[in-house]
Amino acid sequence: MSQLPDVSPEHPAQTLDSFKVSPGLSEAYEAALQLANELGNVRWLTLLGDSDRGKTHLLVAICRRWLERGKPTRYAHVPFLFKELRQSFDEQGEYYRVFDLLCKVPLLALDDLGVEKRTPWVIEQLEMIVDYRYKNLLPMVVTSNLGMDELSPRIASRLQREDFCRVISINSSEYRLRRNKDA
Repeated sequence: MSQLPDVSPEHPAQTLDSFKVSPGLSEAYEAALQLANELGNVRWLTLLGDSDRGKTHLLVAICRRWLERGKPTRYAHVPFLFKELRQSFDEQGEYYRVFDLLCKVPLLALDDLGVEKRTPWVIEQLEMIVDYRYKNLLPMVVTSNLGMDELSPRIASRLQREDFCRVISINSSEYRLRRNKDA
């Protein structure tokens, strides 16, 4: 049930300890710490911003912290998630198992929401997963390069409507540009 993306040996592990908090990132880092440690009221965290701003690093770091604490997580790069769901139709009952896991895993991490090809079926599946998690108060972390107004209205509404939801727009420079300046 616990799954994280592969981390290349050339890259440092994406953990909260290895995250470089620079201007424009402290709010996102603090919210990630709250969700990672289940402290405070952040149960749903949505990180928005351009590429290479630290969103995925924080998402993976939250998953790693949950795993360290013995709590199951499911990382899903959204476009690949739908490839996996479509492929699961070939196996007897596998689609329902995968879909059920996405709905019920204690922490779901959806990376790059909005990059997927938005067919009616894809939107319907995403909305059902998000709605199930919303109704059952199950923690979730989401990253996207899009603004809330560019996401499905139903999903965007759920991601921000409750006190336990936190949406943070990251307005920092690219990580690789910051790293090169520090070298």
